[in-house]
Amino acid sequence: MAEKGLERKDLEELFAAFENRQDEKAKAREQRQDEKSIAFEKRQDEKFIAFEKRQDENFKAFEERQDKKFEAFQEGQDHKFIAFEKRQDEKSRSLEERVVHQFHIISEGLIDQIKLLAEGHSGVVDRLDRMEKRFDQLEKENERQHLETRALVKLSFSELDRRLSTLESQVRDLLDWRKRIESRLQL
Repeated sequence: MAEKGLERKDLEELFAAFENRQDEKAKAREQRQDEKSIAFEKRQDEKFIAFEKRQDENFKAFEERQDKKFEAFQEGQDHKFIAFEKRQDEKSRSLEERVVHQFHIISEGLIDQIKLLAEGHSGVVDRLDRMEKRFDQLEKENERQHLETRALVKLSFSELDRRLSTLESQVRDLLDWRKRIESRLQL
């Protein structure tokens, strides 16, 4: 009955003591868990920092390798570009020489043709001068003939005028004579 002798107050004290011990155990467990978590976080941070360092080193090594590869590539491209420029320069010089040579050939041909044209032009000018002189001669001859023709026409006209005047006077005389005859006959 001793067990029965525990009263409510005793039970409450027992429960309170049990709860306190459980709280202390929980707090201790929590504190150990916090310590373990903090220690775990520290280890994880250290591992992460070490991982970051390795990654940085790996990345730097990768960048250096890439830079070297790029520099080698650039050098190769520069050499190729320089060789390409040299070939283009040679082609340009060759083309320029051919164009200049062709220009000289064409210009010599043009000079010959211009000389021929100038000779032909001087021949045409000579012919035009001769034709102009001939035209002047023809014009003078034409004017002389025109003056002669005018003189002849004038002479002929005066002769015709004289003859016409004579005929007109004869016709008048004949008309007068006719009138006189008719006037006599009517009587």
